[in-house]
Amino acid sequence: MAQETERECAVQMASVQGRLADAERRCHELKRYLEEYRDMFRRRATAGMGVSGMRDYQTFIARLGDAVRQQEGAIGQLQADCERARASWLQAAARSSAVRKVIANVRSEDQRLEDRRNQKESDEHAQRQGGAR
Repeated sequence: MAQETERECAVQMASVQGRLADAERRCHELKRYLEEYRDMFRRRATAGMGVSGMRDYQTFIARLGDAVRQQEGAIGQLQADCERARASWLQAAARSSAVRKVIANVRSEDQRLEDRRNQKESDEHAQRQGGAR
């Protein structure tokens, strides 16, 4: 059960890490797109552009800036989610390791008891064989 919990935590952590990587990739693309539009705007403004065209570019650039900020917020949230998932996984892994150690100790103790029982039986059998002669 502890191993299953650890596995589920690892899957959850991997899922969050994947979503974080996707969000970071999207943010990078948005920033690149924003820079391209800013450069285009500068070139067109320098070459001469109408007021409505300037307004359209500025509005679009502002929206892209908002999208970048929203994406950065999403990244921050996913980073926090990732850290929580990692902490849960580490805790589950530690619990699983502790359970494995307890099970190994119990098995080892059971084996020692079985070995002692077998030795005692062997000794008793040897005594009976020696006493029967």
